[in-house]
Amino acid sequence: MIVDNEGSGLFISLLPCFYKMFSEKLLICFILALTLLVGCADENTLFQKIDADDSGVQFVNTIIPNDSLNAFTFTNFYNGSGVGVGDFNNDSLPDLFFAANQISSRLYVNEGDFKFQDITEAAGVTTDRWCTGVSIVDINQDGWDDIYLSVAAHKAFKNSRNLLFINQKTAS
Repeated sequence: MIVDNEGSGLFISLLPCFYKMFSEKLLICFILALTLLVGCADENTLFQKIDADDSGVQFVNTIIPNDSLNAFTFTNFYNGSGVGVGDFNNDSLPDLFFAANQISSRLYVNEGDFKFQDITEAAGVTTDRWCTGVSIVDINQDGWDDIYLSVAAHKAFKNSRNLLFINQKTAS
């Protein structure tokens, strides 16, 4: 601590200099760090975004509220459904199953190189229920992944029974 004859006058008079030096150095360090981070962002990211048009995965869980079914009448209205990953055609590539609420769930088979094909109708896994979760499991232990869907119950729903889709081993 610098002390002059009157106690701390010299110290206080030097504070603006220390503050200015510290602020300039801090600003320079901040700009340098930001430059390094931004400059490396494209090359060293953990993930790479794949556009839906390139992958073929066009799933959107569209939810439209109405008078009888909305966030006030159904607590879990905006909870979503889930995604299941399995190898449904046993080609060693991960396929995707998207559970849905007001629209049909969708099954996308992986064709390799981040390209997927929607085979929902051909596979017979369309849904007409408010699905709240998906589990991929080989339920009958035949070596082929099956799909189990949890379904929500609500007075506005005609059918609230869960769904189980057993893989028929067609490798389509």
